[in-house]
Amino acid sequence: MLLGVDTGFFISYANHHPRALTIWQEFIDGLHTLVVSTLTINEILVYFYQRGDSDRGQEWVTLMVETDSIEVVPVSVEIAARSARYRHGMGLPTVDSVILATFLERGCEKMLSTDDDFRIVNEQKVLPVEFLV
Repeated sequence: MLLGVDTGFFISYANHHPRALTIWQEFIDGLHTLVVSTLTINEILVYFYQRGDSDRGQEWVTLMVETDSIEVVPVSVEIAARSARYRHGMGLPTVDSVILATFLERGCEKMLSTDDDFRIVNEQKVLPVEFLV
């Protein structure tokens, strides 16, 4: 399955959340390909900088960039334009609208997140969202 994974997925995994661990094992077993926005790289690094563990943040970034079945998608003109519609129409913060547009642009079947801002995405049936809480 092509899964869009938000920052919260990686943080949940780092904190040993059971569902995140299961999804990661399914990924390792070849059941999923993960799509990640370059903005998630920023958020992950900030998360670990705030905790005084920049090395761990860099390890995650290296893993994402070097793993064949993780696709790190840069923000293109198309994604930026598409995200403006979601920001305006759903009231999503800019970063979240860009992440959503990235997943839709790449054809993700589902999104994994911990961010309540994405509840409207699920409610409006734009993209199924599984919340890891």
